[in-house]
Amino acid sequence: MIERRYTVEPLPYTQNVERFAPPYIPENFTEEERQPFFSNLDKPVFVIHHLPEEVIGALSSRYSRTTDGLRRVFLREYILPIVNPEQNKQEWDRLNSEQRLEALKTKAKFLDLLNFLSMHEGIDYVVNIQRGRKFFDKWLAEYGDDSISEMGGVHIAIEGLSNVAVKEIEDKRVGISPLEKSTRYVSFSDRRPDGNYLYAVPGELIGTGFESPYRLVADLLFETYSQISGPYLDYIKECYPKDEDESENSFNNSRKAKRSDDLRDLLPFATQTNVALFGNGRAFEDLINRLMDHPLGEIRFWGQAICSELEKVVPSFVRRPKTQRGAEVQIYRTNLKKLREELSRRIFNGSKTSVRKGWAQLVSFNAKADIDILSSFLFPSASPLTLSEIRRQISEISYSDREKMLQEILKERKFGKADARREEVRFRKVPRAFENAHYLFEVWARGGDYRDLHRHRQLTQERQTFGTERGYDLESEVLASPFKIQIVEAIETAGRFHKIMASENPEVAQYIVPFAYIQHWYMNLSAREIYWMAELRTSPQGRPHYRTIVQEISRQAKVVSPSIFSDMMVDWGDYSISRRESEKKREKKLEVIG
Repeated sequence: MIERRYTVEPLPYTQNVERFAPPYIPENFTEEERQPFFSNLDKPVFVIHHLPEEVIGALSSRYSRTTDGLRRVFLREYILPIVNPEQNKQEWDRLNSEQRLEALKTKAKFLDLLNFLSMHEGIDYVVNIQRGRKFFDKWLAEYGDDSISEMGGVHIAIEGLSNVAVKEIEDKRVGISPLEKSTRYVSFSDRRPDGNYLYAVPGELIGTGFESPYRLVADLLFETYSQISGPYLDYIKECYPKDEDESENSFNNSRKAKRSDDLRDLLPFATQTNVALFGNGRAFEDLINRLMDHPLGEIRFWGQAICSELEKVVPSFVRRPKTQRGAEVQIYRTNLKKLREELSRRIFNGSKTSVRKGWAQLVSFNAKADIDILSSFLFPSASPLTLSEIRRQISEISYSDREKMLQEILKERKFGKADARREEVRFRKVPRAFENAHYLFEVWARGGDYRDLHRHRQLTQERQTFGTERGYDLESEVLASPFKIQIVEAIETAGRFHKIMASENPEVAQYIVPFAYIQHWYMNLSAREIYWMAELRTSPQGRPHYRTIVQEISRQAKVVSPSIFSDMMVDWGDYSISRRESEKKREKKLEVIG
């Protein structure tokens, strides 16, 4: 039996987790470059504040496609053009005298704002923030109304966390929206300022016999990625020459995306990334509780770091994770994990085998899905009938008539156009009633494609530990390339080392697993989410491997519920250069904008 604990002493928050912190080297900002828009300028976790929401949104999106830190991007692309408009000579020379005068006025106003925020420590000086905090604490203490903490939102950025950690954070489905550094548009060939590649060494390995071989294997993966990055791009350009209707920009961008898509399979889950989060107070409290007592030290470190940083800006939101109540929640989560392991050992007796059944396999579904959907669709207009009575009457209608009714509902998305296209209708979501039909799939996919499909929120999904026992998969272009042997050798070396590590600690062993290896998880999808995912994820710009998985999910759902998915617009095409068409469209839009 795995020992579980029920005491809250010592509190998980009091643990010293600094030794698990991934490597982070603060950026150097001069006195003139200091900005009052972030809770700090020298830590990997910081809150973004005193900025318009549109600016934070645009900044976060830009952040996902650059190797630079968010604070540096903001300084370079938002502040300096205002503070030093004359320095961009090309832009300055285009302005007439009136526009130059306006730019200088804007500069003066902006400098006044910076001075005010710096002198008075932000907007807190102007409003009675202490009154709000006292009210918040009093309301929670007297009435226990957690819902008020959903009324306040916070933007926070985390830099340098591993992919193991970021997946745990992004697994928080409700109340938090993440935007992560892209593996398609950002190269991972660069090294950190300390000369090492962008990967985390789990604190559990430091000082042990595993540390040195771990670093050697991680270096091999990154060196392979880095060394063949340029030659592989040339190879892809030879495989897919420039079309007549492609501009030089769209040609280069789409081939670079293909290169990154193919080579990212070399990257391990130890790869460091950046993520911007926006969430409400209740969601952040739950996220911190989720992280604070996790078995991996790095994840506990991020839980404490997020809590500490939010405490500076919104202390009322994050008081409880540091209390006995928070500790009990954290220990409860840990005990559930231990119980799951204990029950698994008891039932399966250690004899587990992994048999992959294609890329996706339908496990169960609503046998009367059409009745479930039609009954809930009609419910708001069927007063005073009970839902049970509505279901009874719907069930007495013939299957063909129910099918016709569903067709009437689905036809509304097309606005009367029989030939409506997928990109026209996919934002007109099928009605909420479609959430009452459920389809449970188990899915096998490369680690990189798990990262993409994991982003869907309106469903229930849970994975098994990242591992290598299910084998790996590579793009056909990789297998046909002159780099195949080099890539396969690096991936299989990591696989062999993972097996050794996993025999000691499968949780820590996850860090060395390359994205090429097949991962296994389940997705419990409503019919509505299948529509959304199919019409989004089969678009031409999607990565070919996850497009195949979503196409398979769509196909199997349609077999068992043809009337429900008859109008689902799945793109069944094969697009080897997935970004080609979208890059062409982007060029045309830019031409129109001017």
